[in-house]
Amino acid sequence: MEAFLRPFAGIIGIAAYLLLIAGIIKSKVRQSFVAFLLWAMLDAIATITTILKEGNYWLSLSNALGAAIVAILLALKKQVSWTWVETTTTILVIICLNVWYFAGATEGIIVSSLAMVIASVPQMRDTYKTPEETPTTVYSMFLAANILSLIGGKEWTIEDRFYSGCAVFLCAVIVIFSLKNTLKIKQRQPS
Repeated sequence: MEAFLRPFAGIIGIAAYLLLIAGIIKSKVRQSFVAFLLWAMLDAIATITTILKEGNYWLSLSNALGAAIVAILLALKKQVSWTWVETTTTILVIICLNVWYFAGATEGIIVSSLAMVIASVPQMRDTYKTPEETPTTVYSMFLAANILSLIGGKEWTIEDRFYSGCAVFLCAVIVIFSLKNTLKIKQRQPS
């Protein structure tokens, strides 16, 4: 079962990225350029270190490719902004990368995964402020892929489950924030 879940999680991740890319191309979706740029770099690091440790890499690989394509597309569409949040996030990510460089592969998985969560702050902020610009369906697919990857780990080790666990957390936050307007509307309606 685990051997099926790991690549299946990657396939769901790719499908979610395809929907996200279609939304960006149609100009119906706005995303954080900095978050996707940082995610692409961090997911590449997570993929390389997880492969070196013979762990569960399918999801991080699909995320690295998808995030890189989205970052390039956002730059081409001039959906780029930079505030103190992006600066702070980038500095924290650089600190994590330095720890990874000097610490080793297992520690690299930990710090690159934590840096991935930190890199999510601009997207979380944007989703909280304008939830209608974040496609709930796409992030729900990302969340499902992350959960499948977490379940699909061979063992309860850092190599097999830490990245997926961090990804579950960040996607859950984004999904909850993207539902903010929907939940408010439902709360206002009389029962």
